[in-house]
Amino acid sequence: MPKLNIQTTDEIPSAQEGKAYEITGADEFSSQVRSFKGLRVSLKDSKGETAVEALWMRSPVGPKSKIGCFIQLLGKNTDKWIGKRVRFVSWKAGNRVIALETPK
Repeated sequence: MPKLNIQTTDEIPSAQEGKAYEITGADEFSSQVRSFKGLRVSLKDSKGETAVEALWMRSPVGPKSKIGCFIQLLGKNTDKWIGKRVRFVSWKAGNRVIALETPK
């Protein structure tokens, strides 16, 4: 039996509902299997723990979709998202809500 030539990585957790995070990055990517376009949003909580959310890009999007709630709150220029602190108020399918937090 041949050896598999597949890399594995540690799983990076997703954002948790109710928690606040600082956005540390927003990078476009394509999925390996079907080349879907997405936006990888890197996050850091107040304890320094990281999380990542994949926001799938399509058009049009609703305000309660993953990418729609980010665009509605932060705008379409992802460079301006960096350094913003957001709270994941509701993070359920069909009811995605984030809120901007003011710096302490």
